[in-house]
Amino acid sequence: MAAVVAASGVPHGSREGGWLPDLVYTGDKFEAGLAFFADTTGRITRFSREPADLATARRLAGQAALPGLVNAHSHALARLMRGEDEGGRFSHLLPPAALAARLGPEDVFDAARLVFLEMLLSGVTCVGEFHALHRGGDGAVAAVDLGREVVRAAHDVGLRIALLRVAVLRGDEASGESAPPAGAVSASAEQFTRETEMLRVALERDYPADEVWLGVAPESLATVPPEGFKVIAAYARAQRLRLHTHAASSAGDVAACVAQHGRTPVALLAELGLVDKRFTAVDARHLTGDEIQILGTARAAACVTPGAPAPVEALLAAGAGVAAGTDAHAPANPLSLASQLPVVDTAAAWRAATTGGARSLGATGGALEVGRPADFFTVNLGDPALAGVEARGLPAVLLGALDRRSIRDVWVGARQRIAGGRHIAQGQIVGRFIGLQDRLRGRTPAQTTTAETAG
Repeated sequence: MAAVVAASGVPHGSREGGWLPDLVYTGDKFEAGLAFFADTTGRITRFSREPADLATARRLAGQAALPGLVNAHSHALARLMRGEDEGGRFSHLLPPAALAARLGPEDVFDAARLVFLEMLLSGVTCVGEFHALHRGGDGAVAAVDLGREVVRAAHDVGLRIALLRVAVLRGDEASGESAPPAGAVSASAEQFTRETEMLRVALERDYPADEVWLGVAPESLATVPPEGFKVIAAYARAQRLRLHTHAASSAGDVAACVAQHGRTPVALLAELGLVDKRFTAVDARHLTGDEIQILGTARAAACVTPGAPAPVEALLAAGAGVAAGTDAHAPANPLSLASQLPVVDTAAAWRAATTGGARSLGATGGALEVGRPADFFTVNLGDPALAGVEARGLPAVLLGALDRRSIRDVWVGARQRIAGGRHIAQGQIVGRFIGLQDRLRGRTPAQTTTAETAG
């Protein structure tokens, strides 16, 4: 299915196009009377206050423009379980094994596309997808790697994606967590890296490098032994890929790692040579002071997720990056999570949901700056939640009260993906997802849903 997009921000036959909203967020404040322009590659070329430029830019009256949000940690397929009970790490990452075994490539595409649509509608323009389901239920390698379907879904709705291919080499029996689906377990680290390389080559052939790229994600030290980490990390270094892993997620994780290896998780991973500027510790809620310094010295990152907060202040002070991710299927964006972080200033929370996430994923966006892609969203300044708020107070108000209803347009690479709070294929995307849920739950599909006929 071809990607569905709205108009480019660059007029046909022109070398650049521009926008003039009422306000533009330029890093830590909003500025008025400022237009910004992008070239035909979708990159921002300049900002201007010149009257001639203001006259030629596309007027976005009553709107404020902000950099697109970066969701650094998502589990799209867990969306199938929204509203259902869940327990254990793997039902958090994926649907239960029996359900996962029934998902074909088109099902994965439909589920992921719905999740990515939700993200775009919430101002997210780039996602790090922690993708763990690689095979069919019988353990055979799928004819089409399911990761390609996840990527196709993101590309179809217009979202940039770092596909973080998850490695699981064993279950985590010691913790009592639910077992991973058969389709998530690799026979060896070598098998995982061989298959990952095949996928990397295919993605680089089929998609622009700044729209789709691959990373690796050994799930945790509970499911990938240290020797497996070393093999995967060597591959990641050779291909210059990001490496993400759950680390210090709970006090139990830390205690189990110390009991087995005599080291805390991040200290062990550093000893193995994994912690560098391409490394991100996901969750990172129970870091020691020494581990925080390890991350900072290496210029590595921590990705905070819903739940008990990570030691954000200490991480930032040490020089580590801080990103934000929505984790499983909660209907939230990374900014709503960042609003709960224990940081001293509003700008730091905004950075966690934008440039911090971009740094963690190796993305090119995250800020409205010359040379970066024109990835941005606008909010309606006439929305009841924002009406009458002055420019200097708007970042703090949005941090605590950004709502999908106040988001008007979303642009990715100077192409408009959301217009007036709606995607052009929204009805079809929602309708197909409802049909998928009906089949999986054994329900008789509705004759024609409102979602299928709308728009």
